[in-house]
Amino acid sequence: MASPARKNRCNASGDSRDERLPQARVQGLEEDLNLSGYQYNIVLSVTFIGYILMQVPSNMLLSLTRPSIHLSVCMVAWGIASGATGRCRTSQAPFFAGCAFLFSGWYTRKEIGFRLAIFYCAAMLAGAFGGLFAAGIEAGFKNHTLRSWRWLFIIEGAATVLFAILTGFIIPDWPATTKWLSPEERALDIIRITEDAGTEDEGFSTWDATKLAVSNHRIWVCIVSQVCLQAVASLTNFLPTLVQNFGFGTIETLLLTAPPYVLAALVCLTNSYLSDRYSTRSPSILIPNAIAVTGIIITVATTISAARYVAIFMMLPGTYGCMMISNAGMANIAARPQKVRAIGLAMNNSLGKSALVWTPYLYPENAGPRYVVAWSVNLALMAVCMTSTGLLRVLLARENRRLKSVEESLVDDGGEDGIKAKDHVYHIARATAGSDGEGGVRARYQI
Repeated sequence: MASPARKNRCNASGDSRDERLPQARVQGLEEDLNLSGYQYNIVLSVTFIGYILMQVPSNMLLSLTRPSIHLSVCMVAWGIASGATGRCRTSQAPFFAGCAFLFSGWYTRKEIGFRLAIFYCAAMLAGAFGGLFAAGIEAGFKNHTLRSWRWLFIIEGAATVLFAILTGFIIPDWPATTKWLSPEERALDIIRITEDAGTEDEGFSTWDATKLAVSNHRIWVCIVSQVCLQAVASLTNFLPTLVQNFGFGTIETLLLTAPPYVLAALVCLTNSYLSDRYSTRSPSILIPNAIAVTGIIITVATTISAARYVAIFMMLPGTYGCMMISNAGMANIAARPQKVRAIGLAMNNSLGKSALVWTPYLYPENAGPRYVVAWSVNLALMAVCMTSTGLLRVLLARENRRLKSVEESLVDDGGEDGIKAKDHVYHIARATAGSDGEGGVRARYQI
């Protein structure tokens, strides 16, 4: 059976766009481009605007096209723009929301969280090994006429283009349209998803899907959590700078940024696996959040370099470790119709990434090394994230009880009408629940 997770991992470095600017900064980007004051912060903000605006339109286009072509073309364009940054000054393109949407068309509720984590961990490991790679570039091109940070963009951009072209031939399309699957395999994939999320409404218009997604209050509560997670996780845009404030040189700084990403990737995988295994979402967000809060408090309370470095090992896993739980939850909340799921996932990612437009201003150069305002805001954001996650759990639990009550009230009649009512409940349940294996209806929403 096809595995979009495995086949998209080699292209996941597209999300490492978050990491190159921070690495380039400690390699002399500001000096070469004559940036001062808030200008580096403005560069970070502008970098994400195009990415944010393209998420929803891109996912809607993806639902009408072949993912293998759409995603590969996006990555080739991004790689070319990124490589050109070595000689000029701009790069960006959408990718992650499309992959999350594609995954939701292949995996059931109990599978998607871990698969998204596998994919996302490739991006985190790109951040880890990107630091090691940047250190190697810094050492190898230290005395070259073209500064090392420019080579960083050129080499990584070229690699992205190469892998994007290759993966265009192996990324699957949708279960019903992937040509290299046998008819039996396509039928099996379609049945799996239909039994889990319900049949698709082919006549649902894009405008109706947009209205349904925008009017769903549960989607918005999930988005609030994602915005808070992304805002706190944006500390990675300044991670090399924060580590450099410990008094290390450029190469040592780049090397020391790698281990926290490795730990974050391991936590992400473990946390997502347990979330899928036990069909829970909120505990897998709240527990890492509590660890991140501890790390923030340590960072605010002390200027001891060792303690602050340990705190980074708490904050990155505490945010990145549960970000895919939020996307898996969104895929569950907005499961059907497909267009609603596409819009919901795109909203979750694009509005979440909107935090990256304003968070750079929390870390002005003159606020270092303590950045008291930034860490205070991060602490408040974690509190909001935990509150919204708890609220979403309450809302979904209430909806689950309502679905159960509807089932019980319709199935109580034991005659012919009762049989028809039971058939009607199960018809609805396939779109909102699924069988629990004991003849009843399992609540749709994982809490």
